[in-house]
Amino acid sequence: MKIGIVGATGFVGNRAAEIFHAQGHEIIPIVRSIASADRLTLKNLNYQIASAFDQSQLAKAFRGCDVVIHSVLGSPGLIRGSVEPAYKAAQKAGVKRIVYLSSMIVHRSAPAIGTTEASPLVENQKFPAHPAKIDAERKLLKLRKSGSVEVVIFRPGVVFGPRSRWVSDLAGQLSQGTAYFINGGKGVCNSVYIDNLIHGIQLGMTTPEADGEAFFVGDREEITWFDFYSPFAEAFGVDPTQIPTLPIPEFARSRKKELISAITNSQFVQKLLASVPEDLKNNLKNIVPKRKKPQSKMEVIEPVEALPKIETKPQPVVNEMMAELQQSQYKLPFTKAERILGYAPVVTFDEGCRLSIEWLSQLKQFEPLLKK
Repeated sequence: MKIGIVGATGFVGNRAAEIFHAQGHEIIPIVRSIASADRLTLKNLNYQIASAFDQSQLAKAFRGCDVVIHSVLGSPGLIRGSVEPAYKAAQKAGVKRIVYLSSMIVHRSAPAIGTTEASPLVENQKFPAHPAKIDAERKLLKLRKSGSVEVVIFRPGVVFGPRSRWVSDLAGQLSQGTAYFINGGKGVCNSVYIDNLIHGIQLGMTTPEADGEAFFVGDREEITWFDFYSPFAEAFGVDPTQIPTLPIPEFARSRKKELISAITNSQFVQKLLASVPEDLKNNLKNIVPKRKKPQSKMEVIEPVEALPKIETKPQPVVNEMMAELQQSQYKLPFTKAERILGYAPVVTFDEGCRLSIEWLSQLKQFEPLLKK
């Protein structure tokens, strides 16, 4: 098959390119610029440059593709604004099917007990990207009703593996002593090892009955957040039972910050930014002078004798999204993916952790800290 990948430099898109290329498929990574193409792990692919907002550029990039994988991460404006150009471009290019990477967050980060793919999507959420994913899914399915390109949607949870931010961020926290649990790590972690997700996507590319459907995919094992942290903690010589449990703070809301975020992350602004060439963006960054902190009167009038440097240990800080994730009490079922796609995880959770730790050991900042 000839497979186009929008978002090919991202974690999922990059791994999909590696796996499908190894299987003998022709891979067409779609990237924003030559500079972003440098982030592809496979350097011998026939990548195409196109803006995720530009239908004509995408149609040219999709030419000859059987399937397009749409795996775009970013602002709510990018999430909402990139699906319609991709669908219409795919239709113009004669693509048979789009596989869209959504997320379990359309059901909240801590989904209600009993949630299935057919459950109502949760629109009133704190985090702007969550309703954006809902809008993107709905827009694709609406386009499918009047269009010829088939649509398959995946809603994975915590996708981890080598090069995953879940792995690198956790490693950073463990090495700095800032890892923490909510409720002792007893909440359910809806984990899916990256290769299990790619296996599901592969089945979704070819199964006729998958058209118009959304699927959960995950690891076979039911994993708590304590289970997820433990192998990484032990690799860093940290006793997971000593990772502190923190109370959930009251998260302050700033209407001014929310308004600025809504404007900068809007579809209009994101589309405008996407039209600015990367070279011009880099030049502007170099031209704009960095703001210097003003000197205090004391610094100007009378030098102060240097005080002895006190080493302060970084303290864990509860992230609002992580607080919600760690309160989940429900493992999302992938029985629908089993029934329609024939999905079954191809990598165990333990093996996924082992491969992730092996990757960490190759990074300079973590290699000295990992137990031999």
